[in-house]
Amino acid sequence: MASVRKRLWLLGLAATVVALVAVRIHLQRAAPTDLDAPSCAEGPTAPGIDVSYHQDTIEWSKVRRAGIKFAFIRVSDGLTVDDPEFTRNWANARAAKIARGAYQFFRPEDNAIAQADKLIAAIENDKGELPPVIDVETTGGLRPAKIAKQITLWIDRVRARLGVEPIIYTSPDFWRDEVGGADLSSQPLWVAHYTKDCPRVPAPWTRWAFWQYSKTGRVPGIKGNVDLNVYQGHMK
Repeated sequence: MASVRKRLWLLGLAATVVALVAVRIHLQRAAPTDLDAPSCAEGPTAPGIDVSYHQDTIEWSKVRRAGIKFAFIRVSDGLTVDDPEFTRNWANARAAKIARGAYQFFRPEDNAIAQADKLIAAIENDKGELPPVIDVETTGGLRPAKIAKQITLWIDRVRARLGVEPIIYTSPDFWRDEVGGADLSSQPLWVAHYTKDCPRVPAPWTRWAFWQYSKTGRVPGIKGNVDLNVYQGHMK
């Protein structure tokens, strides 16, 4: 009788272990990636990320399997800081069949043409699948009119050399308060606005092309947090 009870106890223990393993596997598979942005677009959308060396070594094949369609990858911070992960990220994202765009953190107090040339040199042999981006989020101590002029110089240089229309990345408040009434709305807008509602679009734009909606996203293949974005349109 004791041996029967022991066998039943062992069978019960085994069943419990199997159940716990199944729960653990389910939780791992169900781990959220936060890829679902609020529904604000007029049509289809595609999820994406933007990265720099802060994300360390990225497993791009896992990122693609998680559903990411595009990535903006940092070339540099102005003239002085080349992103040490750019070359590897640029090549590995391409290998994973993720659409790529290069971006540069813009320092308006520095030479705009030289900054543009740095980005151009980084991608002139492989331009990527998306237009390059000027990341506008600091003043460098300059007044709005001067900042707008510097942005224009950068855009004109990149357009002339690469034959594409660069994207402007900014936030609604920064553009309103620090760049002011400059009309650069002929450039596609990538707006940064962390909200559960729809993003505010800074005047004079009337719509966004890309929207950065979170800076604390989690995506398989990336350690820690990553910025999450959505493209307003279809992307393979």
